[in-house]
Amino acid sequence: MLIIPNNFIYTFYVNELLCDELIDYHKQNNEYKNYGVTHPTNILDKTKKESIDVTFFNNSNHPSIKNYFSELQKGYDEYVKMFNIGHMKLITSPATNIQYYPPGGGYKVWHWERDNGDEKRQLVFMTYLNNVLDGGTEWYYQNYKLEAKKALSVIWPSDFTHMHKGIISKNKEK
Repeated sequence: MLIIPNNFIYTFYVNELLCDELIDYHKQNNEYKNYGVTHPTNILDKTKKESIDVTFFNNSNHPSIKNYFSELQKGYDEYVKMFNIGHMKLITSPATNIQYYPPGGGYKVWHWERDNGDEKRQLVFMTYLNNVLDGGTEWYYQNYKLEAKKALSVIWPSDFTHMHKGIISKNKEK
């Protein structure tokens, strides 16, 4: 576990086997698979975001999804305890994406989760499903970068204070 003081970015690890299961879920799912779009416009523009996204719903009965949320809950519980915000009812989006980035792909522009104006969620979560030594995520105002490491999960605030973008690997898929 790595805690960076005062930036509200919290990292923890989920079970590595879940990462493989979520990759399989992405590969096998055709119903909710689409090219990724950027917010707030929801327009396909590969110069900004190049991905294939599979949406899954937080109330899914799929065993891998249920296990993933169980693992995330542990990290969330630590997050709210650490920042003493357990008295708040924090909201997540009803749907989540598993995003596949080909070599050279990724979310290439600075953004934040609530930049579309509709978003009610207060925290963002993300889990890297594989190791990418030259890929990851960077946060603008925090001047902070994370390398993509399999099972590494991250929670952070969803607003403009935590503008971020992908670190694009030219040679590896993420």
